[in-house]
Amino acid sequence: MRLEPHSLERTPRQVLNSSATIDLHRLLRPRSIAMVGGEQARRSIIQCDRLGFDGEIWPVNPNREQMESRKCYSSLQALPGIPDAAFIAVPRTATVEAVEYLAKIGAGGAVCYASGFSEVGGEGQELQRRLEFVMGDMPVIGPNCYGVLNYQDGVALWPDEQGGWRCKRGVAIISQSGNISVSLTMQRRGVPLAYLISTGNMAGVKTHDYIHAMLANPDITAIGLYLEGIPDARALSIAAVAAMKQNVPIVVLESGHSEKGADVTLSHSHSLSGNREVNSAFYEKYGIIQVYTIPQLLETLKFVSVLTPMEHRTIASISCSGGEAALMADLADKHAIEFSKFTNRQVKRLNEVLGDRVVISNPLDYHTYIWGNQESQKACFRAVFEGTQTISVNVLDFPADGVCDTREWDYAIRAIIEAKKETDARVVVLATLHENLPIGTQLVLLENGIVPMMGMEECIFAISAAANFARKRKEVESINPHPGVRTESGAQITLTEHQGKQILLNAGIPVVAGILVTNVKDALAAAENLEFPIVAKASSSELVHKSESGAVVLNIQSIEELRQAIESFSGVSEEYLIEQMAPQPYLELLVGIRSDRCFGHIMVIGAGGKLAELIGDTAVVFFPVHEEAIREALGKLKIGKLLKGYRGSSGDVDAVISVLRQLSDFVSDEKNCVKELEINPLFVFQQGEGVLVVDTLLRVSDSSEFV
Repeated sequence: MRLEPHSLERTPRQVLNSSATIDLHRLLRPRSIAMVGGEQARRSIIQCDRLGFDGEIWPVNPNREQMESRKCYSSLQALPGIPDAAFIAVPRTATVEAVEYLAKIGAGGAVCYASGFSEVGGEGQELQRRLEFVMGDMPVIGPNCYGVLNYQDGVALWPDEQGGWRCKRGVAIISQSGNISVSLTMQRRGVPLAYLISTGNMAGVKTHDYIHAMLANPDITAIGLYLEGIPDARALSIAAVAAMKQNVPIVVLESGHSEKGADVTLSHSHSLSGNREVNSAFYEKYGIIQVYTIPQLLETLKFVSVLTPMEHRTIASISCSGGEAALMADLADKHAIEFSKFTNRQVKRLNEVLGDRVVISNPLDYHTYIWGNQESQKACFRAVFEGTQTISVNVLDFPADGVCDTREWDYAIRAIIEAKKETDARVVVLATLHENLPIGTQLVLLENGIVPMMGMEECIFAISAAANFARKRKEVESINPHPGVRTESGAQITLTEHQGKQILLNAGIPVVAGILVTNVKDALAAAENLEFPIVAKASSSELVHKSESGAVVLNIQSIEELRQAIESFSGVSEEYLIEQMAPQPYLELLVGIRSDRCFGHIMVIGAGGKLAELIGDTAVVFFPVHEEAIREALGKLKIGKLLKGYRGSSGDVDAVISVLRQLSDFVSDEKNCVKELEINPLFVFQQGEGVLVVDTLLRVSDSSEFV
């Protein structure tokens, strides 16, 4: 029998970005599904039925005649047509065989539920490589995943319980964790969830592919990501820029920041800016909203999904409690949110409603004089909603449902809805605890364009994050995708400090003057060519942090002190570096550049010297390094204000920018093969007096011209 694609009509996918090469439409919005396997396949059918999927479902199981009232087919070869999607829940070897056949017949894609692939290593890695080979161009989700829940069309390629419901327009969440995916479907926070995808090992479809697929769906209002790392920075940056252009916010929760692996961290800059800091800088650059908890993820997604992000950071807060008003004020200050000032007209109208016993201010505590009076509440809320603020927040906690009489709270909700309709304001109803806003009330609010938010911290965070996203969108035309990754292969070699400084000096970088010697006699002779005070250091590629090893003596004032210093290095090294002691700087910076497997070369700038590890003050700049990015990074530092100017003095910012550009050019030169470069400290003198490299660590590949 010749198989033909299923003939039910489907809407063609609109490809919005040239990088979105994988067409996921048939897989994510199928009209025919092959459910392959036993109990997990049966459960997936149950979830499809529960969600009201109206396409065709073809169970495949040679040991059963029926599955959930549907005829079972003995094999994929026996199917009546080519399925748009297949849910495969059989052992891993059989999974690979099923994918191979489906790819050959032109199926729309498959979800691979089985585990035991790359996540277990060894034979599993080889099996995943085989899976990647046989799938060809067919989209595959997983393996080792739960699959897809499409609440728009009632599709459940999903072998477990799930707590969602049909949703025409809303959020898509893409998660690397299966169990967290299940938990997210159970949310009762009013998040309009249109898609949830558990990605697993991502042997086929990658995170950026899902993003492009969601951007092609006009009913997806925001995209949530649960990531365990960034596998492809360039592809994700392209997807993020596309999302910004379409005004679809991306919100990410990332886990797994611990440093693992065989690489030894030698530099301060590496230890101070691990995966968390670098990834956060990437998210900020590309307008991806980063959150840190699951409640923040859900509340932020909900907020940006319902209310289009706006750049202005002003709110009005309304509650009937002074405590709630005070907490709102504290949190708003923490996130740089401003309270708009009531106009004279607003003050007059509020006085008319509330009387002279209520102080009219923003945040507003309207007390309980009008509680239970729907018309008075409506007049109060309307007066506030007519202000200049971007968001109007009504703090309202319901009593326990089924235990207390909630009628007066229902009056307040109706008053808010009516006031919103009459003013077209952007309105939030905020419960301080998520359990204090019934799900039915949440849905009523959503139907009326009002965001039901849970938790003051999460609400204020979401408002601030939305404003940041809107600000970043204004820059989107000038944001370029992350460049392709160039990391240095080969064994790495750590050069001595003197070697590193000479290389930088030849590259035009200002370096403190110094002479390398091998004995006390030469050290004393070298001192004659320098002016006291001087510095003596033991020189060895193994001495990375000399001050911690007692291998450096500062502020040497005489020949005798120099002799004693060199003698103290006995047994530490056979070479000694004698340097002019640099004058006292205005401040000290740390500059680190390293080759990263995900991002290529990155630059870390921070407070240097003894402050480097004490305060951990760093900012990240991605290559290629531009002046604006350097200025922005310097401005983020705690010592940035000191550098810019404090009490009549300022650092030589222009010289700092110039030397950082020179360093980036040096590292970008492929023949240098730089794996890691750290300058700590870089002395920064007062405006017009320049900068000076005082200490450096340089590690290069064994293919570098310096080796």
